[in-house]
Amino acid sequence: MTNRDKRRLTRREQYQQRQQERQRERQRQLRNQQIRRGSLIGGGALVVIIAIVLISVFAFHIGGSPSKSGHTSAVATFPALGSAAASGKPIDSMTCDASQGGAQHLHDYLKIYVNGQQMTVPPGVGIPATCLYPLHVHDAEPNVIHVETADAKRVFTLGEFFDVWGQPLSATQVGSYKANAQHKLVYEVFDANGKLTTVNTDPKQIALSNHETIVILYNSPNVHPTAYTNWAAIGD
Repeated sequence: MTNRDKRRLTRREQYQQRQQERQRERQRQLRNQQIRRGSLIGGGALVVIIAIVLISVFAFHIGGSPSKSGHTSAVATFPALGSAAASGKPIDSMTCDASQGGAQHLHDYLKIYVNGQQMTVPPGVGIPATCLYPLHVHDAEPNVIHVETADAKRVFTLGEFFDVWGQPLSATQVGSYKANAQHKLVYEVFDANGKLTTVNTDPKQIALSNHETIVILYNSPNVHPTAYTNWAAIGD
């Protein structure tokens, strides 16, 4: 092999080496691009997940938690009926019958506020599948306690309604909410003429009388309820 041939071979080897280096560099750049693209996609997915979580948290606070003033715009249903809820068996000497007499047919409105939020007294309280207690709440009329009985002289109480409902009631507890130094429990009653009275005795003994509005305020110092007046909506 001549010296010229050796020089040609050396130049060819150098060319091939440069080609290999360029190929390795392109492969390295391609890998870097793939890594950056994967990072962008992963980062975008993470941003979407974070946004969903933040939106969910924001929606929860708007719909279910009290504001600084103690109010929320949402209306929630009071906790589910307890195990002692009306099942058709006698409760406080009240029987559950196919129908109740018409000697008394009164209506009371019950407003319950928890942490500044008004709770719904659910329809169906006092109305099991096949019978009706003297104290009950009809469909499409939440919060309205109906008093229907053939006994013209009997006076029913708020405590008896809560017994039918299966919810605890006392001066220090309503449902699962217990009063303490930071969470006050207040009972108020508007009579048929709109006169307001704060109840300082056993709330279970609050008598149910026609067109009365009973207000229960748990940890709701900024709530200033008014008497219910739309009795015509329920046929009165």
